[in-house]
Amino acid sequence: MATRGSYAKGIVKRAEILDVALEVFAKEGYRGTSLRKVAHLCNLSLAGVMHYFESKEDLLVQILRKKDLRDEIVGNDVEQQGNLTTVLNRNTQEPGLVALYVTMAAAAADPAHPAAAYFKERYDRLMKLAEDSYYEDRPNPTEAELAFFRSMTRASLAMADGLQQQWLVDRDVDVAGTMEIFLQQVRTNVEGQQVGPATAE
Repeated sequence: MATRGSYAKGIVKRAEILDVALEVFAKEGYRGTSLRKVAHLCNLSLAGVMHYFESKEDLLVQILRKKDLRDEIVGNDVEQQGNLTTVLNRNTQEPGLVALYVTMAAAAADPAHPAAAYFKERYDRLMKLAEDSYYEDRPNPTEAELAFFRSMTRASLAMADGLQQQWLVDRDVDVAGTMEIFLQQVRTNVEGQQVGPATAE
């Protein structure tokens, strides 16, 4: 029973560390003092914090996973676009997390880095979410329609990532506004692709 109790306490402490880290990194980003501040706020040593994670890199990736849970995009395909805009607007108030995301995206080029699995899973999840939502009321798309939709979805994800990277360099970049314009164009193009074959028949 003691072992089970310790395990439960460990889960709670790990969750607390991630909650605190999310707040600290949102304001400060990943700096030399960030993890020490997290440890201090959790009443732990730096070594004590790392006890709950496989590595420093794993901790950084888990912070991004925690942010994804907080910013989960749900609803139908129209609602998802509105939720995405909300998240992008919030991100401009949390530059540290945007910087962490961009840093981990670069690190993901190494297949052995924990970020590699995270980004693969993230993109796959968002691609499926978009597809399932869009085709919920549009059954039986053709292979050509699906291929086009998936290309446009991947382009949208790339646009969101790229705009945020630009924003880190130039805070005058309107991330959410530019994304809204792009998504409107994507929707127009995708809907045109869906009705095109039917019209031709």
